[in-house]
Amino acid sequence: MKVIGITGNYNTTGDATGSYLMADSSVLYTGRPLFIHDFASDFVAAPSIVVRTGRLGKCIAAKFAHRYWDAFTAGFSVKACQSDDRRLSALDRAFDGAAVVGDWVTVSDMEDPLHTVVEVKVDDAVICRCCLADMIWPLDDVMAAASTRCSIKMGDMLFTGDCAEGLTLVPGMRLTATVGETQVLDVKVRR
Repeated sequence: MKVIGITGNYNTTGDATGSYLMADSSVLYTGRPLFIHDFASDFVAAPSIVVRTGRLGKCIAAKFAHRYWDAFTAGFSVKACQSDDRRLSALDRAFDGAAVVGDWVTVSDMEDPLHTVVEVKVDDAVICRCCLADMIWPLDDVMAAASTRCSIKMGDMLFTGDCAEGLTLVPGMRLTATVGETQVLDVKVRR
C-alpha cells in the first residue's frame, strides 16, 4: 500500500501544488490517539480529503480515472517542523502517525461524491468545508498523473491536498470530521 500526498490543491492555502510519499506505517486510523513525538519542535497538521483506490492501474487515462477509486474520507497529513536531524528530512512527512485517516465512505453509497461536503473541526470549531469538486488539479488528472510514475494498487491512499492552512498540534487537541452527515474522524492529540 502507498500513501501519496498532494499539497496546495485547494484555493484556500495559496501554496503551489506539489507531492510527497508516506510510508504505509504512517497511517493512523480514527479512534486512536495521535502522539506528538520528541524528534521535532513542532508538528503541523493540514486537513485533506483522502481517496482510496479500488483497483490496479498503470498509466490510467484521465477519462477513466473515476473507475479507480471506490471510497473517500477526511484526514490530516502531519508534517514535522524543525526536526532534530536534517539528514532525515524526507521522513518528516512519513513517520508513524503522519497520515491520519477517517472511516471510509464508499462512492456507491453517495449520490454525488464529487460535491459531497467534507467538514473538518478542531476542538468543535469548523476549520474547513470542502469537496472533491473544489480541487484546482482535478482528481481524475491527479490519479492519471500518479499512475504514470507508479502502479496504483487496491488500498492505496491519495491525500488530495490541503483544504485549509496547517495548524500546529498541541496535546489535548481534538480533530473531528464528517462526510455529508456521517462522522468519519475523531482523534485526540497526546504527548
